Amino acid sequence: MPINAGPEYQKAERSYNEARTIVEKIKALEEMLRTCPKHKSSESLQQEIKNRLSKLRKLQEKQKTSGSRHTISVKKEGAAQVAIIGIPNSGKSTLLSKLTNAKPEISPHPFTTKLPETGMMDYHGVKIQIVEIPAIIEGFSSTDMGPTFLGIVRQVDLIILIANNKSELELIKNELANSNIITDRERPKIKINETSSGGLTFIGKIKASQEDAKTALRNHGVRSGSIEFEKESTLEDLEEVLTTGIAYIKTIIVKNQDDIEEIKEKIWKNLGLIKIYTKQPGKKKDYPPIALKEGSTIKDLAIRIHKDFIKRFKFARVWGESAKFQGAQSGLNLELHDEDVVEFHTK
Repeated sequence: MPINAGPEYQKAERSYNEARTIVEKIKALEEMLRTCPKHKSSESLQQEIKNRLSKLRKLQEKQKTSGSRHTISVKKEGAAQVAIIGIPNSGKSTLLSKLTNAKPEISPHPFTTKLPETGMMDYHGVKIQIVEIPAIIEGFSSTDMGPTFLGIVRQVDLIILIANNKSELELIKNELANSNIITDRERPKIKINETSSGGLTFIGKIKASQEDAKTALRNHGVRSGSIEFEKESTLEDLEEVLTTGIAYIKTIIVKNQDDIEEIKEKIWKNLGLIKIYTKQPGKKKDYPPIALKEGSTIKDLAIRIHKDFIKRFKFARVWGESAKFQGAQSGLNLELHDEDVVEFHTK
């Protein structure tokens, strides 16, 4: 700490030490440089901060441009896409082979997997794509192919993180955070509704002055609109929502000795999907089921079957948890639950 460093600098330094993403680290370092005492005794510290800033900005720029150099991608297939991530020799390929029909090369030697490997997991008829990402190492996000592989991770619906101890877990989470992939929390519950005029208004509570919040919004080009806080939020939460490029991805942590059927159940539970069966009058339910997001309605199911199906919709009969009684007649707005059976009747 520099001689006579004030509370603003100390706060910025704490923010830097707690920062998880490149964007957060750059912002904290810029604030440290701004609030650092300007005298001869602090010159070396100022230079150190500048050096850190330079390295992080280069890494940020490398991540932005990596997509133009490499064209590796994984086409999304099935009801959901899940990534397997781990350090070298953590058992990623073994897990992929147990979960799916894939036959990846399995070797005791590290870095056997050089490119993403894929397979399809069958969960009671629902197909879920599993993608094995090459081994994560310290500094992975700044390697030549690291940003490209992490770009694939940014698109998935769920991450399976193989970690057998705390140090492995922290290494992987830090590398993901360096690419603005947040795995341990959801996006702050803040909704920004921009308008062309009328100034800035706030709905809900924020642990900061409205002037500070307005300054943050204007710095990101938001000059008019309503800002809704679903729950009490901080200025840091608001800054995070305003920062583009952050991916929030749900993550489950497994060990290589965990039971494979329990892992499958854990995957399904955390994807937020439901299985819905359809049937024709007088016949048994069709197989396989259709996967929908939790909270979906009969209308969503009808659209999935065919975009014009709603035009001919008369009513549906439903068996399962959603029905008032088994075979109850229902309209389009009924919310469905896992394992429901729906029989459509059309005009």
